[in-house]
Formats: sequence, C-alpha cells, structure tokens
Amino acid sequence: MNEDSGVLAAVLRELGASTAVILAVWGALGGATNALTTKMRLRDALRHILLGGLIAAGMGSLSMALVTTWLSLPPEAIPAGGAAGSAAYLVGVFGPAFIEVVLARLRAAKGGDGDA
Repeated sequence: MNEDSGVLAAVLRELGASTAVILAVWGALGGATNALTTKMRLRDALRHILLGGLIAAGMGSLSMALVTTWLSLPPEAIPAGGAAGSAAYLVGVFGPAFIEVVLARLRAAKGGDGDA
C-alpha cells in the first residue's frame, strides 16, 4: 500500500508542475472572470470556465505570442517567465467569447436558429 501512495504522490507532484495544467488553471480563472462579469446562468458559466481552461492549455506558449501581438508588446515579452500565466488568463477570459461570436456568425450565415 505504501508503494501505491508513493507512486500516486509522484504522479500528483508531476501533474502539479505541468505547464499545461498551470495554464489550464489560469485559463479557467479567466473563464470564471468572464462568467462573473457578464452575469450568466450557472450552466453557461461552467461552460466558460471549462472552455477557458481548455483553450489556455491547448494554446500553450502560443497564447503569449498572440497576446504580445494583440497588445503591441515587444517580442522580448514572449519568453518572460511570469507572463505565461497572464497570457493564459487573458485567453481564458476572451477565448470562449471569441468562439461564441464565430459560431454565432457561422450559424447566421447557414440560416440556423443558433439554439441547436
């Protein structure tokens, strides 16, 4: 039993240090901020939190490159150590909203009602 708990502790330690997990947490916090500031239903809020985390983790370090371009920051800001969490947070805030706008436009162009 002691071996199993040692392996589990090692896996949890590695998971906690994973860059993707850290970015996902920052993205989920960004999604939560988006949900809280727009006063949405609980179901929609949970969707924004999940999407924020998934988008931030999936984009990885690309999110920092996009944020520096968007904010007209110098390219030297991309490898900045603490900035990855900030970029993931911003991606979590704006990513779900951006996807919803794109999907709404695609549905409108197709002639769908958007409630599907």
